[in-house]
Amino acid sequence: MYHLSIFSERLKELMFDRNDMKSEALAKELGTAGSTVRTWLNATNEISLENAIKVADFFHCSLDFLAGRTETDQTIIPRPLPPFYANLRSVMKQTGKTRYRITKETAIKDAYFTNWQNGQMPMLSSVCELADYMKITLDYLIGREN
Repeated sequence: MYHLSIFSERLKELMFDRNDMKSEALAKELGTAGSTVRTWLNATNEISLENAIKVADFFHCSLDFLAGRTETDQTIIPRPLPPFYANLRSVMKQTGKTRYRITKETAIKDAYFTNWQNGQMPMLSSVCELADYMKITLDYLIGREN
């Protein structure tokens, strides 16, 4: 289960381990605003999957570690990712889960699938819910690990 406060603590930990990296420095590395990074650090705004991937790639850690789904900081080497929706459909087929079942048994709305199909990236919380439901890692769900 994903919680903003856990993500915030993990991000603080990773930044501290990088010589007490400041929010402005991380923002510059990620191509975002310092104020955006501070909202993540203060647990006041949810992070998009796109930005979570940037954070995970920068720190070479798993999304599952960032989201608090595991205590193990698995090193992952960044690589080009498949489009989210295409990979989701592939994983759904592998796990035998249908769009209908997911929308009935989780808080994931059918409109989210349409948005993702049209190229919109999900929020990290939605991806966590999908991974929990399918009993897989976040990194597997988005194509960061095989």
